[in-house]
Parts: sequence; C-alpha cells; structure tokens
Amino acid sequence: MLTMRTSELFKKKTVFSVEVFPPKKTGTMENVIRALRIISGISPDFVSITCGAGGSGGSSTSDVCSVAKDAFDLETVAHFTCVNMTAEKCREELEILSRKGISNILALRGDITDKSKFYDFMHADELAAFVRAERPEFGLLGACYPEGHVQAPSIDADIDNLRFKIDAGVDHLISQLFFDNAKFFSFMDKLRAKGITVPVEAGIMPVLNASQIKRMVSMCGSSIPYELARLISLYGENAADMEKAGIDYACAQIEGLLAGGADGIHLYSMNRGDVAAEVFGRVRR
Repeated sequence: MLTMRTSELFKKKTVFSVEVFPPKKTGTMENVIRALRIISGISPDFVSITCGAGGSGGSSTSDVCSVAKDAFDLETVAHFTCVNMTAEKCREELEILSRKGISNILALRGDITDKSKFYDFMHADELAAFVRAERPEFGLLGACYPEGHVQAPSIDADIDNLRFKIDAGVDHLISQLFFDNAKFFSFMDKLRAKGITVPVEAGIMPVLNASQIKRMVSMCGSSIPYELARLISLYGENAADMEKAGIDYACAQIEGLLAGGADGIHLYSMNRGDVAAEVFGRVRR
C-alpha cells in the first residue's frame, strides 16, 4: 500500500532526509544495514536510495528500499535514472516498488560512464512524464543545481530547463550538494521569480576527507568558498581533524540555511550513519 508523497511533508514542517546508496555489485548489504540502523535512530522524514553510477546499482535499489521500510520503518524514495532504462524496465520497476509499498521516486538523468546507454529516455523530465502517465499515484521528486548544471550554458538556462521537470509532474526538488549558502539563496530567488514554487531541499555533504571533496567537485561543479578551502588546507592531511572540521562546517551551513528559511535539508551521508546522526543531532539541538 502506497504512503504519502514527500511533497506533503512540507505543509507542516522543515523536512530532514538522508541519502543512502546500495552496495556495489561485489559488496554486501552489511554496511548499508548498519547505516540504516543508525539513521533510523534519528527519525528522518525519509531516506532516498540511489542507483549505482551508470545505473549499475539499479537492481538493488528496490531491495535496499525494502530493508529501509520493512526493517527500520523508514519512509523511502527510490532513485530512477534514464541511463540504461527502457520503458518496459521502468514499468516493471514501478510495479515492484508499488508491491513493496514505496510511493516516491526521484527521477534523474543519472551519472554517465563509458558503459551508460540511453534507450527510451534522454532527460529526467521525459522519465518523470512517463512515470506520471503510467502511475499517477507516485510522488515525483527531481534534482536541481544551485550553481547550475555543469552542462548548462547559464544558471538561467538551467532553471528554464528545470521548468520541464515541474511541468512533467515533479512536485519536490532536492539540490545538488553545495558549500556556499549565498549561492543557494540566490538560486532560490531566481526559482521563485520564475514561478517555480515547489519545495526545495538543500543538499549538504559533510567534507570528511580532502580526496572526497576533489572528486565530488569535479563531478558536480560546486565551488569551494574560502573558509572551506582554508579548512581543507589546514586539516586535509589529518583524517580525524578533517572529519571533525567537515562536520562542523556542515552543521554551521545547515544552521544558516534553516535561519534563512530553507524548506528542508537532504544529507548526502555516503553511508556514514554515524555522521548523519552527529549532524542532525547537533542541528536539532
């Protein structure tokens, strides 16, 4: 039985959610279960379960959704990507999720690798429109980019493209990770000025090590403000100190976002349940 759409959560509260990813093909569920167990203790409004890069983890996304929902009573969002997705496969996955009681989908283009292929869907709005037409009972989430998608010619052009997702039925947005709150609030002003009124969660990822941040920034194009660059320079060679500084920075960032009226916070946990518990525990206090 399907539960509520995530967009309904924003009617009464600031929303807190956490992203978790499935094990790699050669991995096991042990670390994922450990993360979910800790995350369930902080009672997020939902967890989102990713697909692997290039769609490689898609087959286990619904399995992790089941564990999150059945074992830990967590409201769950399943990531769907255009990469390696056919219309028939999409129908099958929707039916599986429906039987498992999963009621929300985050429609994405997906990360592209040398093994990625596109069949029936090239862009997230096409996938969202298909899901809305096939199974209108599902809640639909989409991604947005406070500093613009790396392939967009400008932030304004990217927001114009975002309108296609909204018109396709997306009623809740989650932002790509960013480290400068001013850029997020500027983005929100542009969104609202263009008539996009759906709730937007700010995507935050604590910087736990220097190599992690270099890899993520190269993928998503997020800028590094001076204060974070200074912390990386000071503590990047010491794992424990960098983790503490990264968590402190994320907490301060979240507090600033909440003070500025952000609709919600979506934490990219990297399957570190302990980090999610530390961050949300401190912010909620």
